[in-house]
Amino acid sequence: MESLSVKCKTAVSGNVRAELLWSNEPISFWGTVDPQSGLIRDNRHPNYMQNMAGKVFAFPTPKGSSGTGLIILEQVRTHCAPAAIINVRSDPVVLTGPLIAKRFYNISIPVVNISEEDYAKLEGAKEVEFFEDRDEIVIYY
Repeated sequence: MESLSVKCKTAVSGNVRAELLWSNEPISFWGTVDPQSGLIRDNRHPNYMQNMAGKVFAFPTPKGSSGTGLIILEQVRTHCAPAAIINVRSDPVVLTGPLIAKRFYNISIPVVNISEEDYAKLEGAKEVEFFEDRDEIVIYY
């Protein structure tokens, strides 16, 4: 399997390697993601009916609701949260879920930000690996 190392800015750290679910569109978890299954339920989103549970979910930026963190926490509780998140630009609505999950459930959902140029390199990738102790990810094709 071919691989590529990419520098990132780590917002929430953790070690994980998982299958990638890539999106070229922003997403609001509130009203879009089913917190009981991890399915993307908005038929207007390009990842409609794809499941993020246990996968690295890459989306360029979040949009909308402050409820996103609550949806991610509910996904943690129901065991269907993403394994990690990659953004071009994260904001507090995304970060609250993984930060609280780490603090209160001792579950790490790494969140990193990468450049737009590197984000484009994710398209077509199979897996992504994150590291607790360094600001880089490895993309596997």
